[in-house]
Amino acid sequence: MQSLATDAATALSAFEDTLLSISDANLHQADPEGGWTVAQIVSHMHISGILFIGDLDRLRHHDRLFMFREELGHDAVGAPPASTAEAAARIASLRVALSDCLANADDSELGKTVEVPPFGELTMGVLAPGIVGHLSGHADQARAILRKRGAVT
Repeated sequence: MQSLATDAATALSAFEDTLLSISDANLHQADPEGGWTVAQIVSHMHISGILFIGDLDRLRHHDRLFMFREELGHDAVGAPPASTAEAAARIASLRVALSDCLANADDSELGKTVEVPPFGELTMGVLAPGIVGHLSGHADQARAILRKRGAVT
């Protein structure tokens, strides 16, 4: 795995250099024939890479793992679930991952600082409840939409 980590670091370092050599306007341009902008590609790479790291960590707690296509880099910009069963499975996957990771986080991890623009520097212990609240808020938002549409009571 160390050689794989080195390969990834080399490729990503070269891409960082490329990004630092272009203008902000270039960042927001797509291929003339259509497709994602460079900024969307960067977002896609970041989201799918972080999800993959999370999957590696989750395997510390489970012998097997189901990975949705976003976790492999497909549709990480936000492809909708194909069905309500898949949507529920995605939420179940998130629930299990959060349960495993939060329950097994130790005080040293929770005390580490992360910088989150525009909020500044926070410890993970301060950020984690905000993230869980954010997720709960979006679940409430979705249920409110479904109530307005008459899909649930």
